[in-house]
Amino acid sequence: MSSTAPPPAGITTTAFLYSPLRAASKLLKIISILLRVALWPLFKAANMTFPPKEFDGIYNSIGADRAAKSFVSFMRGQISAARPIVSPPADDGDDNNNNNRRTEHHSYAEPNCPFTSRGYNSVLSEIANRAPDSPLLLVYLHSPLHGDGTNFIRKYLCHPQLLQLLNANSTGGDDTSAGNEGNGTVVCWGASVHTADGQRVRDMMDVTSFPFMALLNVKPNRSNSSEDSRNNNNNNNSANVTMELLLRMEGPQIMTIPPAQITTYLSTSISRHAELLAQAEAQRLQRQEEIRLREEQDREYQEALLADQIREIEQREREERERREEEERVELERLAGEKDRRRLVDAMELMEKCVEPVVGSKGMARLRFTLPNGKKVDRRFQSLDTMEVVKAFLIVHFNEQEVEMKNFGLSTNFPKKTFGEEDDNKTLEELGLAPQAVVMVQDLDA
Repeated sequence: MSSTAPPPAGITTTAFLYSPLRAASKLLKIISILLRVALWPLFKAANMTFPPKEFDGIYNSIGADRAAKSFVSFMRGQISAARPIVSPPADDGDDNNNNNRRTEHHSYAEPNCPFTSRGYNSVLSEIANRAPDSPLLLVYLHSPLHGDGTNFIRKYLCHPQLLQLLNANSTGGDDTSAGNEGNGTVVCWGASVHTADGQRVRDMMDVTSFPFMALLNVKPNRSNSSEDSRNNNNNNNSANVTMELLLRMEGPQIMTIPPAQITTYLSTSISRHAELLAQAEAQRLQRQEEIRLREEQDREYQEALLADQIREIEQREREERERREEEERVELERLAGEKDRRRLVDAMELMEKCVEPVVGSKGMARLRFTLPNGKKVDRRFQSLDTMEVVKAFLIVHFNEQEVEMKNFGLSTNFPKKTFGEEDDNKTLEELGLAPQAVVMVQDLDA
């Protein structure tokens, strides 16, 4: 019995020790949850104060765009640094030749940067949205710590022939002044592997050596449903596309290939892709033409059946339009007549207040009106009467004499002056029509 006594004591001791450890583990979990809840406002405030940059987050579109812009800025500097150094032309004594050489010396135009300033996911979305005319994707991953990284950019990517090829065929590059926006056959994208977007592409393509450059044919994945596509667009656009590797160059052995040969490789691949796009476009146009012919035949058939109904509808619309036009004309005539009557009544009321002064009275102004038909009309006014009173007199006079002149204008020849609505509240003395003047009356409707 003495040999069986120790095991129960050992078991009891282990159970005794295990219970505090489990309690401590649960306590640590509770403390962790409480710390997360307490630090959550601080985390949100830190995100607002320090927004994500190009080195933060894998699916952060803002950070991805910043990474691409950072590479474009670096690429610009390398293009500027690769500008050819041309010594000033020597003076040979001929002024014309010297001027021409100086013009050529100063007419160097720095090439544009063909790389896009958008992130990798945005580039994939752009290419997928252009299907079936999707452009190729040229990917360059830059390793700042690699010895050949900057040398490759200067000697190869900044080579005049390669820049000319990429700028001539790129779409959505850093500078769209060349007019290739949305019409090119290749999209150039680059980023540093020290950024989240660049590291992600490096992992996807299993890049192990630098420099690295690849040419891809990106095609939308038709197997995904529209709902899955929308969800994937918010996370990883690479799930919505399939990529065909056309050209892959990596490692120090790239530096042994002449830049002109790399340009030839890319030019051949781009030209072949352009031919495939042209064939696909021709087939698409042929299908559209067949569809158009069928639709045209169906439309002619339907037009023949509905011709009588269309004529009836047009006849009803024409009658309705004529009826509305007649009603509008009658209403306009009524409004015009009402306006003329109101104008005559106002003029008669105003003339009742402004009595014609006697001859020789103080402050008298004598006006002679010359009508369009040559007839003269004399009338005496007070020099303090306004031009509105003069117009009121003519309105009443034309009504009494049955003269058809609804819209008239007044002017003088000496001095040459035309009186408009802005002069209605000015006195005859202010207008220079006192003590006497000759006023010409023009029929503005004639």
